Amino acid sequence: MFNFEKKLFVGIDPGMNGGIAFIKPEMEADYIQAIRCPKTAYEMARILDVGMATNKTSPDDVVLFIEHVWSFPGDGRVSAFRFGYNYGLWKGISASNELDVYNVAPRKWQGTLDIPSNLHGRERKKWLKEYAESLYPNIKVTFNVSDAILIANYAKECYYNSIKNGEEMPEPETALGVIQ
Repeated sequence: MFNFEKKLFVGIDPGMNGGIAFIKPEMEADYIQAIRCPKTAYEMARILDVGMATNKTSPDDVVLFIEHVWSFPGDGRVSAFRFGYNYGLWKGISASNELDVYNVAPRKWQGTLDIPSNLHGRERKKWLKEYAESLYPNIKVTFNVSDAILIANYAKECYYNSIKNGEEMPEPETALGVIQ
């Protein structure tokens, strides 16, 4: 029998100012925790380890979505490197924990949210933060963790919809596969 409560949904916004969010479905309401991206690889690994241990979750019961990121032509070399560095660290830490990783393009998870098309930049980020707050009013949502919360929530919805519709989840990353 399917036990939705055994699953732990993890969303990672790998940007320098991103975060990680854990959602554990429970009977009354989801347990959620969101943490700003730490500065060191050790702290990143520790957060993922503690998140799994706190929620008593085995690697087979973790559904981890990470935002597939890339730099833009106007990005400075240092910020572009740091962006890719964090992405790679999270991927390596996930692999060392034997976790399947699902890469998800920003347009894919954001495309499910009905974001007003006239919002850009800071106003768009504000809307995303407020939307995350409306979903999970019991935790402090900041600009740093709002995307991670929404990515974890998207992972939960994808998983739930695959079960409800009798479909398979997309394959986790095998090379550069991205849920687009």
